[in-house]
Amino acid sequence: MALIIRSIYSGYSYLVDKTDERVVELPLLRSVWTVPLITGAYLYFVLDLGPKLMANRKPFEMRRFLCAYNLAQVAANVWTFAMGVRYLRTYNFSFVCQPLRLDRSDQSMDEMYLAYAYFLLKILDLADTVFFVLRKKQSHVTFLHVYHHTIMALSASLFLRYLAGGHCFMLGMLNTFVHAVMYFYFFLTIYRPEAVRGASWKRYVTLLQMAQFAYNVVHFFRPIVLGVDCGYPRAVMWFVGMQNIFMLLMFSDFYRRAYLRNPKAAAHAN
Repeated sequence: MALIIRSIYSGYSYLVDKTDERVVELPLLRSVWTVPLITGAYLYFVLDLGPKLMANRKPFEMRRFLCAYNLAQVAANVWTFAMGVRYLRTYNFSFVCQPLRLDRSDQSMDEMYLAYAYFLLKILDLADTVFFVLRKKQSHVTFLHVYHHTIMALSASLFLRYLAGGHCFMLGMLNTFVHAVMYFYFFLTIYRPEAVRGASWKRYVTLLQMAQFAYNVVHFFRPIVLGVDCGYPRAVMWFVGMQNIFMLLMFSDFYRRAYLRNPKAAAHAN
């Protein structure tokens, strides 16, 4: 037992010691436990406590609030994406293998602040599932949805804490563009549901997400296949590449079930 406690303490000390000193004063990043606790509370609420609390209650009426929320998400993601484009126009960036810089140069600090903006967006995204529960749309709380939101919040915090910037920059930038499109679609489903119901273009939102994952697979495995070493951790490239393969397979399965197996039902779905 003492050995286990010492091992846990040693691991915790290692995580604290290796934290990028530039981020330790940023809100939600002062402790390594903050984000795990947030995601733990999120999972407990959306999978257990929330459905129990709503079991004998009417769904919350949130139409106006959700319209504002989705538009705010669109604006925040568009702004972050635009700042990412500005970064690419300002600095040299290698799409083959971008090295990691953990210094206080202008380029490195811009990467860090953009990574922080992206991290805050992933924390905010957790609210999506909470709103499903409050509206008694528990069928929307699927494994894919919950897993994706949880892993994105946790991984965004870890990358920001230890690997802010570098080759992972494109992952966050592309994701903000995709989410801007997604949240505008979500806005339409509430504000103008007749414009979305039965629309043939709905599938392209899912295809856009799948294209993002496919690009990320190429982006992270390219340096490995080409044997290019820019100093970015190979293990991280493997992890992110495999994670995107997994997400691509999951979304492909969803696309097949939603749009290919029964296209008539998909065309008339809300």
